[in-house]
Amino acid sequence: MKQEKTGRNLNFWKWAFLLLLAINLSFTAVIASRLIQVREPNTGKISTGVQDKVKVGTFTTNKSQLNKTIALYLKQYQTKKMNYKIYAASSSILFEGSYQLLGYEVPLYIYFEPYRLTNGAVQLKVTSFSVGTLPLPEKDVLQYIKSSYKLPNFVDIKPKNRLLILICKI
Repeated sequence: MKQEKTGRNLNFWKWAFLLLLAINLSFTAVIASRLIQVREPNTGKISTGVQDKVKVGTFTTNKSQLNKTIALYLKQYQTKKMNYKIYAASSSILFEGSYQLLGYEVPLYIYFEPYRLTNGAVQLKVTSFSVGTLPLPEKDVLQYIKSSYKLPNFVDIKPKNRLLILICKI
């Protein structure tokens, strides 16, 4: 003879599993949205008007001319998987790129603070690095870039100091 149960049969493991599944899906959705979200929606509206000339090394240029020169030089390094732009702003340099990750276009932002060294080289200190709106540690990313990518001879990366040095040898 079977004993009849009264009331509801509450299965604890089923509800614990569903709760854990909901937490995992929420975490994945938040990380995915932070990776895909655009951080700088209006970067195309950077002022391109004629500015006072800035002396850089032994030549003079303004921001507009510098941005055009950089874009022309970097055109040969663009690929279908990763494309990028570099803008000179008033006190910083913005590297804005995007790459494909699992079929999604993921935005990438690096902010640099430029300095001129006594030997004529340009030192770029990384002030911020983010993928979408998700910030990443600068030292680790620079170490990865240094070990994984073939960079031109005039680029020297110092991950511990969060620096890129553009050596000026002619």
